Amino acid sequence: MPKIIAFESFDVRFPTSTMLDGSDAMNADPDYSAAYIRLKTDSLITGDSLVFTIGRGNEIQIAAINILAEKIVGLDLEDAFTNIGAIAKDLSSDSQLRWLGPDMGVFHMAAGAVLNALWDLFSKNKGVPLWKFL
Repeated sequence: MPKIIAFESFDVRFPTSTMLDGSDAMNADPDYSAAYIRLKTDSLITGDSLVFTIGRGNEIQIAAINILAEKIVGLDLEDAFTNIGAIAKDLSSDSQLRWLGPDMGVFHMAAGAVLNALWDLFSKNKGVPLWKFL
């Protein structure tokens, strides 16, 4: 059974603020961006996910993703699938991170990114499109 052996994250930004694309009264200079995560396995399949931001702060989002993704490195995919509820709870119940608000904001988004990357891995491992798998 495949095992999660590593992850990597990427800071993807688009300079949409130069032409004020997507700006509004509250967001005068949005640079549409994404904090992207890729889970790697020993079987070469990957699980991918992303979280949107609008520029500055993307590096904070990536730091949060990295902190949470570290918790799932080493997991067997079948065990992770069986225990996805416990994994979701674990990602949001770290006593030191709870202080920062795991049910909202940066860590909430990071937990979503890690869990979505896991679901992507599960579906690829079974050879089924995610929309059918879910």
